[in-house]
Amino acid sequence: MNQQNNNNRLAAVQTDAKPPFIIAIMNKLVPFSMIWISLVLMYGVVCMYTNAIGQDEFYRFIFFLRSPFVVVLNCIALLVSVFHSISWFNSVPKTIFSYHTDKKTKSYLFIVGLWLVTIFVSVCLLLFILK
Repeated sequence: MNQQNNNNRLAAVQTDAKPPFIIAIMNKLVPFSMIWISLVLMYGVVCMYTNAIGQDEFYRFIFFLRSPFVVVLNCIALLVSVFHSISWFNSVPKTIFSYHTDKKTKSYLFIVGLWLVTIFVSVCLLLFILK
């Protein structure tokens, strides 16, 4: 009986349907975009630290960010991270509410709640940065 419950839980999460090609590519790009953003942020922190010592490294970082190649890579990383958020927010209710009866309503409320928390934290960070 326990094995059957585990199989039902896995069936709710895993599907045999093959995702479209572009979605499969986006799933493969998630680690690379996260590595890219991490490297850019580390470079910015290093430049800010050396700028505090008295060098003009931060201006090099700004010019690096204004490069068209870097702008395109940052836009791709932003799109991939938004896709990643959407796919995670849609998959979380499937794992949490696998046995409950009113699953659709709870799923939508949970997804909306996750998005509201994400938007709230983003706005708070934006207001903190703009101070």
